[in-house]
Amino acid sequence: MSTPSPIAVSRRRFIQTAVAGGLTTLASASLWKTAAAMVGGPKGRLVYGAGLEDPGLVQLSINENPLGPSPHAVEAAAKKLFALNRYPAREPVLHEAIARHHGVTADMVANGVGSSEILNAITLTAIVNGGGVVEPEPGYGAISGMAEDIGRPVVRVKLTKDLQIDLDVVRKAITSDTKIVSITNPNNPTGQLLPADALRKFIDSVPENIIVCVDEAYLDFVDDEQYPSVIPLTKTKRNLFVTKTMSKAYGLGGMRIGYGIGHPSLIERVKPFYLGWLGRTIIGDAAAIAAFDDDEHVQRVRTHVRTEKEYLYTELARLGLKPVKTQTIFVIADVGRDTKPLVDQLEARKILIRRAFGMPNFIRVSVGTHRENEVFLEVLKEVLNAKTGA
Repeated sequence: MSTPSPIAVSRRRFIQTAVAGGLTTLASASLWKTAAAMVGGPKGRLVYGAGLEDPGLVQLSINENPLGPSPHAVEAAAKKLFALNRYPAREPVLHEAIARHHGVTADMVANGVGSSEILNAITLTAIVNGGGVVEPEPGYGAISGMAEDIGRPVVRVKLTKDLQIDLDVVRKAITSDTKIVSITNPNNPTGQLLPADALRKFIDSVPENIIVCVDEAYLDFVDDEQYPSVIPLTKTKRNLFVTKTMSKAYGLGGMRIGYGIGHPSLIERVKPFYLGWLGRTIIGDAAAIAAFDDDEHVQRVRTHVRTEKEYLYTELARLGLKPVKTQTIFVIADVGRDTKPLVDQLEARKILIRRAFGMPNFIRVSVGTHRENEVFLEVLKEVLNAKTGA
């Protein structure tokens, strides 16, 4: 029997130590959580959000996965730690995994450094030679923001009073100068979802010389798990581009993995505007491919988010705020006044949430672990009571 090489031995020991250390850390975190629950108030508060180095920080501002990535993704990434000197494979292994997951072909996939790169790429594809953008407001704003950066016109369509995108109004806003229409579904920051039939009809109504970009970053959190993606339409619709991210349901925000799916002819047009294989990492590829195979973890995340959103809705209402039910990984709530002072006061107490962009009277709160959500609500109550003198 051959003797293992020193490198093989060191790799095995590293992985065994890492796994053992991770279990110890988890056990310790559980003990600390128990201790923290016995001590009221923010002083000495121990929360231990997944992936945070500061055990007292409650980070609910950027829609991160509260449970972290799949253990399978972590294991796959760890196995590549001894290959950091290597560039990612030129072969489309990640594209093939994405294609299998969505029932398309690999030539219909474009990868990016997060979905941000892909959104920039499709924007440039559409308007590099002129033309403008139509986008609902408030919305994510990546495409309209990029257009403004390069001096292209943007038409922003206001949402309805109940925070819905009126697709008929969006369609009427399209002119001969329009080159791309941006729709985020579910919307960010409102968290609202378009009727599936209405969205399909809208896509069909847009002339083929105008790109329709549908950002589905939060589609995994829709209450109705039968709600359809519009990705299947890309097989025949040459002007439809759908963007996705591994940062939310899959918990790989730190890996920066996003992608777009479109008709092969549209992908060919997008290629000059994104990094391609040099925009991937050897660890990110491994983690993403493994994450796609762990449906159970994604379902755990979905269930957790739904349960904790209901908790947040109830408790925010008890504090006198007006929460709005969402189809995303975050909740929003109307505070009744400009929320910047409130957000700043919470930040001073190491509670990070955000003011919903384009909605100055609303806060946007990412769903955290139950303990993170509890601490957020405890401190929010203190701040609100101090404000009212209660």
